[in-house]
Amino acid sequence: MLNVEHLSKSYGRGKPKKAILQDINLTVDEGEIVGIVGESGSGKSTLARLIMRLESADEGTVSFATADDFYASCQIVFQNATAAMNPSWTVREILKEPLRKMKGDRDAHIREMLEKVGLEEKHLARRPSELSGGERQRVNLLRSILVEPKLLVCDEIVSNLDRLIQKEIVELIQRLNREMGMAILFISHDLKVVEHLCDRVYVMQGGRIIEESVKRDGHFSFEHSYSLMLFE
Repeated sequence: MLNVEHLSKSYGRGKPKKAILQDINLTVDEGEIVGIVGESGSGKSTLARLIMRLESADEGTVSFATADDFYASCQIVFQNATAAMNPSWTVREILKEPLRKMKGDRDAHIREMLEKVGLEEKHLARRPSELSGGERQRVNLLRSILVEPKLLVCDEIVSNLDRLIQKEIVELIQRLNREMGMAILFISHDLKVVEHLCDRVYVMQGGRIIEESVKRDGHFSFEHSYSLMLFE
C-alpha cells in the first residue's frame, strides 16, 4: 500500500547541510501494523512528515497505492495531542472539521464512531483543556479515523501517557486495525509497545534504516549490533 524508495532529506543553509534521512526504503502492506524504532534524533518524525507530504524530500519517492484522495486515505496522529487541537473549539467542532466535505449527517457519523475510541457523547461539548491526556489522544485518534483512512501513521502517540493509558491506546489501535482493516505505521522509541503491537519492524539509526525484522512466535530477531543493543 505504501512504498518509500530511496528517500533522503537534509536541513540547513549552505554546504554542507545536515543529513537527517539517507536512502530510506520501506513498505507497508494492506492491513499490516509496521513499527519504526530508533533513539531520539534518528529521523523517525521527519520520515513521518515526508510520508504525509507535510514536507518534501530532497531525493526519493513516496507512493501510495490508491486512486482515492490522499488526505482521506492516509492520516497521521501526532505525539502532542494538545498542540494538535484548537483549544477554543469544542470536541464536536474539532471532529466536524475533517468532515467538512462529507455529504450527509456529520453529527450522526461522529456519534456512531465515538464508541470505537471509548468516548461518550458528553465529551462532545468539552474543550481540550477539560479532557484528560488519554481522552485528548482518543479525540486525536477519532479525528483521524472519521474519514476511514486506509493507512494511519502514529508518531510517538503513547510516549507522553502513563502505562495504563498506553495499554488502552495500544489495544484501541489493535481493535481499529482489526475492525476497520486499516494499515498502521507505528513510530515509537518504546520497544515493548512495538514488540507487542507490530507485525514487522524497521530499526533506524542516524537517519538510516539499518535492519528489518518480521515477528515470529511473538518476537522479533535481529542481527545488527545496534538493534540487539536497543532491544536488550
